[in-house]
Amino acid sequence: MRPASLAAACLIGALPVMAGPAMAQSASPYDMTYSARTDAPLRAEIEAGAATIATVPRGADGIVLRWCRPEIPFGKWQFGSPAVWRALLDERACEIGWNGKVGFVDGKALAPGR
Repeated sequence: MRPASLAAACLIGALPVMAGPAMAQSASPYDMTYSARTDAPLRAEIEAGAATIATVPRGADGIVLRWCRPEIPFGKWQFGSPAVWRALLDERACEIGWNGKVGFVDGKALAPGR
């Protein structure tokens, strides 16, 4: 094999390895845990101004995301960066489970973990 052909073959063989990080997927937003970015009222209903059943304190962790409205588009989340995740959460209200309680918070209050 000529040296140029050998170099090309090595480069072509390495392409899937080099492309791997660019094609990486993250977990579904519902398969991750979250922490609280700020003190957040845990509401009984999704609407802003609904009765507060608890306060999720800033730094609380182990928050489980149950669902959000509008629904989080999986493709954008899985192939998105942390900045994309932040923008997606900022536009939503979400039902969460935390410390034995279930209620609603604004997505702005949530910080995704890995």
